[in-house]
Amino acid sequence: MKTSTLFLDQGETLGGSERFLIDFLNKLSPSERRQIRPILVGGKLKSYQEKLPDTIPLQSFVFPSVRGGILRKMSAVIKLLIAARKLKTFAQAQNTRLIFSNTPRTHFVAYLAHKFWRLKTPWIMMMHDFTTPKFLLKKMATVATTIVVNGMPSREDTRKKIASRDHKKIKIVENGLDFEILPEAKPSRHVQQIMILGRIDPRKGQKFALEAMDLLAERNPDLMLHVVGQSFAGDRQTLQYEKEIRAFAKQRSLSNVMFQDEVDQPFETMRKMDLILVLPTEPETFGRVTTEALAMGKLVLAFDETGPREILQQFERFLVEKTKEPLPCALRIPPGNAMSLAETIGYFADHANEVPGFTQEARAFVEKTYPLSETKKRLLNLFLDR
Repeated sequence: MKTSTLFLDQGETLGGSERFLIDFLNKLSPSERRQIRPILVGGKLKSYQEKLPDTIPLQSFVFPSVRGGILRKMSAVIKLLIAARKLKTFAQAQNTRLIFSNTPRTHFVAYLAHKFWRLKTPWIMMMHDFTTPKFLLKKMATVATTIVVNGMPSREDTRKKIASRDHKKIKIVENGLDFEILPEAKPSRHVQQIMILGRIDPRKGQKFALEAMDLLAERNPDLMLHVVGQSFAGDRQTLQYEKEIRAFAKQRSLSNVMFQDEVDQPFETMRKMDLILVLPTEPETFGRVTTEALAMGKLVLAFDETGPREILQQFERFLVEKTKEPLPCALRIPPGNAMSLAETIGYFADHANEVPGFTQEARAFVEKTYPLSETKKRLLNLFLDR
């Protein structure tokens, strides 16, 4: 009987980790699909399902949430154990050769299936963020066959949390972009249309973008900020945050700020913009929006935080090596500093001649450094080595 590879992803949002897996599955050739026989387990969101290849089977599966108070957490543990049992049963029925988990919740279910229900199938765990508690990641690492990280920040965080004997399990596979399907870059030549893209969440820093626009309202009245994204219905904190930033915009009468829900074609939306803001308030393992914006030839300003920091540091070195001249302005802003953000936006708005120096070679940098072809090659090799 042919064997399959299970890809675990609850697919309740369309963030960086979900898009990483969608991109990988879409990039597989017919021959590669026959080699690993992928099955997506989860994929709850309809928009998530629509982005998957028709050739890849989808298995509905519930990965229980652990949000809430102590009573809900106790109930969640029971639900997680039941889910882990179901996972083992399904894996055995599919004669599964390998399990790949893509999110903290799917990691935990896979761990329970192996540890509690004695599932023997090799398991690859993909680390996209820093949220998994140290005590839990350390336990899971002892059971996982391989731990894939999406960059050096994730690698260092994982190494600190797991036992040294498990360090050899760590492999790096960075988030690449598929340049065969990306729209043609449209390098920015000035700054007028500004965007911050992503889930509305305190960790994404939308409020600092609004505060910067408030500071710039009189100095640069032609600037327009587009806040693209929405809060997550399953997270009260994000819902409250969205209310707060919308209330701030209304209170300050910010006619230079527009709110828009998630878009189906983020790259096309980026192409219409001049400047993309990436403003994490906490460390991130990878700045995917940063690479996407650069690939579209856009000027990018980001808080100097882990994730976008490493990408922009590479990009800045790339520009300096190419021009043999120092950069006229920094692209990285002190985290949480709306005043510095406003000053830098204002600088580029007032000095349009400096913008092309940052945008003309942006696509070439990403093509050289973050191609999806390399991402697929590295990940596929891990699957086929099993």
